Amino acid sequence: MIFTLTLNPCLDRYLYIDDLILEDTIRVYRIEDYAAGKGINVSRVIKEIGGNSIAICPLGGNNGNQIQFLLEKERVLYSAIRIEKETRMNIIIQTLKGQYRMSLPGAPLTSLEYDLIIDMIKAITRRGDTLIASGSLPEGLPSSVYFDIVKLCNDMGLRVYVDTDGDNLKEAVKAHPFGIKPNLFELSRLLGKDLKKEEVPSAAKEISEKYGINDVLVTLGKDGAIAYVDKKTYKIDPIEVKVKSAVGAGDSFLAGFVYKRDESVEEALKWAVASSSASVMNEGTTLCKIKDVVNLLDKANVKTI
Repeated sequence: MIFTLTLNPCLDRYLYIDDLILEDTIRVYRIEDYAAGKGINVSRVIKEIGGNSIAICPLGGNNGNQIQFLLEKERVLYSAIRIEKETRMNIIIQTLKGQYRMSLPGAPLTSLEYDLIIDMIKAITRRGDTLIASGSLPEGLPSSVYFDIVKLCNDMGLRVYVDTDGDNLKEAVKAHPFGIKPNLFELSRLLGKDLKKEEVPSAAKEISEKYGINDVLVTLGKDGAIAYVDKKTYKIDPIEVKVKSAVGAGDSFLAGFVYKRDESVEEALKWAVASSSASVMNEGTTLCKIKDVVNLLDKANVKTI
């Protein structure tokens, strides 16, 4: 079974308007809410492309209630710890000219709430399961939390993937996760130097060998991806599609890969790039649609380098 862990989930609220005009009344002609947070996005994509996963997350207040409603609407399984404070919200204002994104602060977790999440992981996962720990941490939690979670998963016999940034990722890799999925900038910060795209294959191998990480997946946006998996380097070509929103593209890549990981590396990478490309074809945080993923699979090109 695949589980995702989102310690800092959020409700994405999109407000659609024609334009922002200073000191004028702005008419919002459309509102869309999405359950968001990187791990939640992964669970949503896995469900859409034919699999099942369980999204573990803390949820509180009206925003938390709305996230639960939205997950149930998409038939995404979840295991929520109810928390005292309100789950955070992102406000995205979509105009005809572009997009304005406002990220509201989230409340810290109490020690009891965090302990309950750890107890949940211990209670519902089993040896051989996969857990994907993604995203930022709530205020007050130290970066070492990611180290602790990876170590716990390894001790329990789980296959754990991490998708985070900065100090969180630096701590996580010390505990030797099975896989990570940085983008170019996140990989650069992990190594402490600015990487050029042509340096990614050697950098991915370096990270794998240094920290004992089997799957290193590096997404490169419009330039596709590089993967160092099972001691082989793969180049994944981009699929040309019309881009409406890049939100969640990396989460979709990871979802497609993990969903098909046990079939073959090549098949997993094809599903990864097809899922990612299908996601950018949709606006907002809609993510991918299975019909688009299937249609793009034949265009996926994966080769060893």
